[in-house]
Amino acid sequence: MRRQFWRLAAPAAAEGLLLMLLTATDLLMVSALGTTAVAAVSIFSQPRMVILCVTRSFSVALSAYVARQRGEQPDEPLTACARQSLVLGTMAAMLLLIVTWVGAVPLLRLAGTQESYMSLALEYARPALVSLFLSGPAIVLHGILAGLGDTRSVLWANVLGNLVNVCCNAVLIYGAGPIPSFGVRGAGVSTAIGTSVTLLYTLRLFMRPSHPAALRGKGCWLPQRTYMRALAPLTAGVFTEQAVERFGMFAFSRLVAGLGPGMLSVHNICGGLCDIYYCFSQGLGKASLVQAGNDLGTSRGSNLHRIVKISRRAALSTGVLAAVLYAAFRFPLLRLYHLQGSEGLLGGEIMLFVAVVSIPEALAMVNAGVLRGVGKTGFVAVYSLFSIAVVRPILTWMLVYPLGLGLHGAWIALVFDQITRALCAMTGAHCAAKRLQFSQG
Repeated sequence: MRRQFWRLAAPAAAEGLLLMLLTATDLLMVSALGTTAVAAVSIFSQPRMVILCVTRSFSVALSAYVARQRGEQPDEPLTACARQSLVLGTMAAMLLLIVTWVGAVPLLRLAGTQESYMSLALEYARPALVSLFLSGPAIVLHGILAGLGDTRSVLWANVLGNLVNVCCNAVLIYGAGPIPSFGVRGAGVSTAIGTSVTLLYTLRLFMRPSHPAALRGKGCWLPQRTYMRALAPLTAGVFTEQAVERFGMFAFSRLVAGLGPGMLSVHNICGGLCDIYYCFSQGLGKASLVQAGNDLGTSRGSNLHRIVKISRRAALSTGVLAAVLYAAFRFPLLRLYHLQGSEGLLGGEIMLFVAVVSIPEALAMVNAGVLRGVGKTGFVAVYSLFSIAVVRPILTWMLVYPLGLGLHGAWIALVFDQITRALCAMTGAHCAAKRLQFSQG
């Protein structure tokens, strides 16, 4: 079972790690344009995550649904599921594109964008919104692939798109030969090009007749009542969790943005480095979700206790390793982003928080994956609501402003939030395993 966990986790974790390394490289390229350019690009990170929470919630719910279906009926084709999911994902992405395109300026102001770099932020945001539209159907289809246990294909699709993104960045940000320099607008256009490559590669996978969820074959394109009834509870729970997390993160970033573009740049650079391991741990969470869902479908959760133990050990071992690496190499990493002097020293201090938070965030991720796999998305949403949307913003405001701890206060609040979520998720996963074990006699 440990081997099966790592067979699922290794590609998913590698995907997250490589994607964030490429994203960090993206920000690294922009950093050569100055701290104002970094602020203009990075300020869109939280609006981006808010927009993505709709399709990502649907994708996670699909992973749990498909994993359970494959456990119960391994030979049943999933063509109808793939078709209906693609239609829903595309419609949702189109609606979000229209709304956010019209409201781009108010959205950026809400995120804390200052007038001094609003025009730069809009130059990046417009093409980035197009990339979010293209990523919608791709993310939905990736949820089906993850549920089937095919995390390797998700890895290749995303890595290919992001490599194209980085290559285009090198040309469009700085210019090359007859191609002029487009600055931050070039970074946004490159993101859209890379996302389109990811989508095309993913669609090509689903067009193969031999694929278990091939788009070719028999099955309705329009969402059916049975399909909606099965997915609605899972999607609602995951969406509540994702929406709560995005609201909390949005409020968190908004509070940090009030400290000025200099501190915001340091915060976002350190946050981007923190996200490298965070996305790696998301791969561990995907593996625990798929294993738990399959186990629930095949043996009604008889192996869930063992799955919890294996996933926790993986989270703890990789989390400790990440913490050591972050602490040891914090200054060389920050110098890559041209952080020097007082900003470099501040970044070095914040990177110690990045190191500490790696362990609880990994434990929270894998245990939440188990809970989602067995359908306990509502419980994850409840403790996320309390910790992310209530405790973290209030604690951040108190530490940053009344107590005057500045950026340090924001990261203290973040560490406290992750520890709270880890404890809640671990308790929930333990209780779910005990309950299923008791129900079997």
